[in-house]
Amino acid sequence: MKIIRPLFISGCLFFVAPSFSATTGTLAPTIVPLVNGGQANIALSNTDPNLFTVPGDRITAINSLDGGLTNQEQTESGGAILATVSKKPFTFIVETERGLNFSIRAVPREGGGRTIQLVSELSGTPSPAKAWEESSPYESVLVALNKAVRQSRIPAEYQSLPVTSETLRVSGGLRASTERVWTGHHLKVVRYRLDNLSASTHIVRESDFWQPGTRAIMLSNPAGPLIGGGSMQVWVTTSETGGTR
Repeated sequence: MKIIRPLFISGCLFFVAPSFSATTGTLAPTIVPLVNGGQANIALSNTDPNLFTVPGDRITAINSLDGGLTNQEQTESGGAILATVSKKPFTFIVETERGLNFSIRAVPREGGGRTIQLVSELSGTPSPAKAWEESSPYESVLVALNKAVRQSRIPAEYQSLPVTSETLRVSGGLRASTERVWTGHHLKVVRYRLDNLSASTHIVRESDFWQPGTRAIMLSNPAGPLIGGGSMQVWVTTSETGGTR
């Protein structure tokens, strides 16, 4: 296994569909959701350097199976800058401090470099989050967790992750937009903004958002009427290990 070494490099990775801010002229990071052990095809610049990160984790090793990477350098924050001059697709493996492994099939091409965020749930990995989640009765942990995220505080070693595929099923006339995601050892919390797009009042209850794997629902407003044009926030806590402890 090839451990990342501090090296100066001249090429990098980028993803195909970047988002661009017209107001600042900057490119937002490209988010690639992956399960542990998953694979992704990603365009890799062979002319400019790019940054690879795993939010909430640190990249510890990269193994270029086909020798396609010219150089690699680890950043202080746990990311990795990669370089290649290859013109042919090749594969490399990313390993992280929390024990995640990703297979990346790089497709080299000319173009500007990007920041790539490989986003995974991080569930089941050793951390102080496990000790905190298992230190009290399950119900008490759920109450404490929901209070903390509502007050913009998160327990030790809980991670704020980019939004990927999180969705909330709602009835007609309502729209749910994903705002924030936090994950720990067993538990994950997602905050949604719920908008009433109709002119009619909708009755909103916690039970409207229960689905398999849900452990807790918290509303920013008391359950009841949500007037036309009104909005509220909904926090949904789920178990990432398929059940209670």
